[in-house]
Amino acid sequence: MPLPHGSIEQSPTGLRIVIEREVAFGLEEIWNAFTTPEGLEPWVGVLRGNREAGNLRFSMVEEGKEAEPAALEIIRCRAPHELAFTTNSEYGAWHLGLELSRQDGVSSIRFIQELGLTDDPSSIGPGWEYYVQRAIVSLEGGDVDSVKWDDYYPALAPAYAKAPE
Repeated sequence: MPLPHGSIEQSPTGLRIVIEREVAFGLEEIWNAFTTPEGLEPWVGVLRGNREAGNLRFSMVEEGKEAEPAALEIIRCRAPHELAFTTNSEYGAWHLGLELSRQDGVSSIRFIQELGLTDDPSSIGPGWEYYVQRAIVSLEGGDVDSVKWDDYYPALAPAYAKAPE
């Protein structure tokens, strides 16, 4: 069973899940894996459209099936260090973020989801743990299908079941 790499934190707008990982890849490599169509496709989904035209759409791919495309709006972008965006899913609006930093040859990834009042962190946290691990395996050139959903949920749900103290 994988260990949890995230936590629930207070944010200015409420609670958020933050998944933190350290990797040996450069910031540009990580940035591309999380922000380009070529980088996203191997581990999470399909990004289409043009940022400058304001018509980005994203579809998650689960078990080989592409979900209905959803509009993606970039709120803040400071490449290759920070990205904040919103998108919609069948569960409602998602407010997501990515923060990257590098020190002493090690890069840090912080993947963030701001939680709504009705969001269940015990199911959301394990999901992002799973996808961030898939991103890392993709960066390593490995087989992302070797990362198994059943290893993450429900096993990691207790790590996200309580609010911060």
